[in-house]
Amino acid sequence: TPPPGPRRTPPRTPPVPVPEGPPVPDDTLLGAAVRAIRAGDTAATVVRKDTSDGPSSTTPSGALPRTTPAETLATVQAAAMTGSTVWIGYVNADGAASQRVIAPVRVEGGFVTAYDHTADEVRTYPLHRITGVAELAEDGKG
Repeated sequence: TPPPGPRRTPPRTPPVPVPEGPPVPDDTLLGAAVRAIRAGDTAATVVRKDTSDGPSSTTPSGALPRTTPAETLATVQAAAMTGSTVWIGYVNADGAASQRVIAPVRVEGGFVTAYDHTADEVRTYPLHRITGVAELAEDGKG
């Protein structure tokens, strides 16, 4: 048998020790939590435009309507052109559903790039993961 060859990866480094005492609150984490709560409040309390025709628009109060891919694309494109804010239902890669308040900036190549009010940053969402979209009548900022 041949002698063992050189290692392919360097040896593991020991983990960084945890400092003693209670954790110190992180301003960025606290700020993100406050933004998420405010975005949820905005989505729950702002009046949404009723763009549907007929009895299929009977959704419980506060529930995001399901939209077809064509309706989703049209609504997001219109919001990007007018600079308005929309409320979306979104399923991430792990299958976890969430609701977000976004201001679309660009729609191209199957993705929407938008300012996410929940995360307080610009993010890109695949259109096929958006389950529903509703226009917001007015921005909930006062």
